[in-house]
Amino acid sequence: MKYTTLISVAAGMLAMTANAQDVDLIHIPSEDAPVFATAEWDLPVSNAEGPVYDRTFIAEGDATSTAPEGASHYTAQEFNYPMGTLRVLRWDKGPVIHQITFETQLLVLHGSATVGVAGETVEINAGDAVFLPSGILRNDSPNGETIVLTYVVSANADAPKAKVVRGEGLQAMAIAQWMDGEEPKTVTDHNDILSAPDGAAKFTVRRYTGDGNSFRHAVLEAGGRTTPAKNGRDILIYVNKGRMKRTEDGVEYMVKAGDAIREEFDKAGYWEILEDSEFIATDMPFNPSLPRYNLQRSPNAVAGAGYRQD
Repeated sequence: MKYTTLISVAAGMLAMTANAQDVDLIHIPSEDAPVFATAEWDLPVSNAEGPVYDRTFIAEGDATSTAPEGASHYTAQEFNYPMGTLRVLRWDKGPVIHQITFETQLLVLHGSATVGVAGETVEINAGDAVFLPSGILRNDSPNGETIVLTYVVSANADAPKAKVVRGEGLQAMAIAQWMDGEEPKTVTDHNDILSAPDGAAKFTVRRYTGDGNSFRHAVLEAGGRTTPAKNGRDILIYVNKGRMKRTEDGVEYMVKAGDAIREEFDKAGYWEILEDSEFIATDMPFNPSLPRYNLQRSPNAVAGAGYRQD
């Protein structure tokens, strides 16, 4: 079933506006990232002169008290950087309803739902990723908790295309890194990893390749340290398990599960893995000739978005 999106966002809620954040922002601890109580619900609207519209209403903060019985209630935790935004959406129970607005990517950590991809409604499960999602993220009867990471980031392609990437069966690359004197060593051969010295960083990476961007899911063993490296663009990382120390450009950042951290473009840095850890990384490419944009919110706002069945 296909839908045409008719967005009508009120009171400035979720407006894309010029962002005046500190361009040097690197680490956002979980406790410093705002959490918004949110409700969304459907309300069919008849139109005698045309098709029937299903309007999805969104309320935040105190306005969630206006949500009718059966509405979807969840929290949205936001990590805002000048180059992009990560939102962690959590439903303790169903139903799951979330209007896709400005999101360019999403990854399901727990649960399952349906969402629009290139004009089609597809089912996505824990471990699946979508690039350029559309429509409504929905599950009327979820089995337990649902957690979805949603992003507003740019792509490294001129005209990126929507795509779903399944986590099931996605190959994981095993890697070991260490310093041999002043020389960094990286190996991927199984026997070389087994013979890596004490203090080597050992981890696996699964790559979700989209059109112009990707997700990298890293699983890291405690006790190692990666080799220093520079990135060709800013990287946005969400730590979903464990505790690590990031050293970048001589500054140390202690990060833990629930934190976000940015690996800055062209700055040398490395990781010390203090506990068994996991993180999700994606690119935040940024064109310095353009204004910086980010999600801004109006607390306690209510907005509506319409969908027309074709």
